[in-house]
This record gives sequence, C-alpha cells and structure tokens, in this order.
Amino acid sequence: ERYGTQSDEVVADSGYGNEANYAYMESNGIDAYVKYNMFHAETKRRYADNSFLAQNMHYNSSEDYYVCPMGQHMDRCGTQHAVSDLGYSSETAVYRAVSCKGCPLRGMCYNSVIDCRTIKVNHRSDSFKKRARELLTSERGMMHRSRRPIEPEAVFGDIKSNHGFRRFRLKSNRKVRVEFGLVALAHNLRKYSAILSERMKGWIPAHAAI
Repeated sequence: ERYGTQSDEVVADSGYGNEANYAYMESNGIDAYVKYNMFHAETKRRYADNSFLAQNMHYNSSEDYYVCPMGQHMDRCGTQHAVSDLGYSSETAVYRAVSCKGCPLRGMCYNSVIDCRTIKVNHRSDSFKKRARELLTSERGMMHRSRRPIEPEAVFGDIKSNHGFRRFRLKSNRKVRVEFGLVALAHNLRKYSAILSERMKGWIPAHAAI
C-alpha cells in the first residue's frame, strides 16, 4: 500500500499462517513461504505414524467421506461457517462415524462418551497449508527459512531485548508508523555508528561498503 506494489514472495512465521492470509496471497499471485502452527509437528514421526489424526485418515474426495483406522466410513453430516473479526468467511466440514460402540481402538481414537467419533476439516485451509509446505520444504523455501531468523528477527530482537521497545506509546495508524519510523532510524544510526567505530579502529577495510 505504501509503495504501490506487492512483492512476489512473502516470508513469515506461523503467527501469520492462517486461511485469510493464505487466501489473500493466492488471489494476488504471491508465493507464501509462511509457516502454520503445525508445520514442525507434522515432520515428527509420532505425528506421521498417528493414524487416529483426521489429517492421516484416508479421504475419498469423490464421495466426500473419511475412513477411520478400523475401516468405518465417516460420512459428511454438516457444515459449519465462521466469520473472523476482519470479515473473512471460512467453512468447516463435519464428518461422523455411524457407531464406535465396541470398537477395540476407541480408547486410542477418542475419549468422548458419545458412541460415534466426529471430526472437523477445513478443506480450503488444508489445501493452502499443503501448498505452503511444498514451498517451505523446497530449496528456495529452505533458503528463506535460514535467513529469516538472522535478518528481520535479529533486528526486532535487538530492539525489544537490548533497547526495551516492547510497546507503542502512541495511537492511530499514522502515529504508530511515525513512532516505529523513529525506532528504526535509531536502530540504523546505532548500527552505522558501530560500523564507523570499527572502521576507525581498522577492523573494517576503508573501502568496504557500509
């Protein structure tokens, strides 16, 4: 908005990995190198080997049903709609088994007193996460993931931990922009001053770029 253009790629941590953000990036042709909450957990063996998780159950997309570890079909029984505070509308499909009574795996599958397990799946969100996972585990995604903690997060960590800026004092979007602009300017001046000091001491060659 500020510069009148949008980057082709966005890199962010799991705090930004939600359906609304993924939908915005997809509609604007942006590659989303953005983690979601379960990104790291999905790489663990105990997650991949847990056949009771809805994400690991077999899904028949043509007939829209899941199959539980005991082979029982879990047919779609409803749809839930939700609207976020920002006005984004999402849809969650609800699937339910006919009966889990007497199932030898019930204790490992779920703990509800109801005799039929229910799972909820947001198919659109899952498709966004699948695409994000493909990007994040690609060669370029690995490069972005290695750089993100070093470049932007190190700066914010320095500003927060070493210089105590943890809360904005002003209100309104315009004033907050000005306040953070001053914080960023101070950070850059400190960095510039440190480089000049090292150059004067001969630690950095005079011809090196700042």
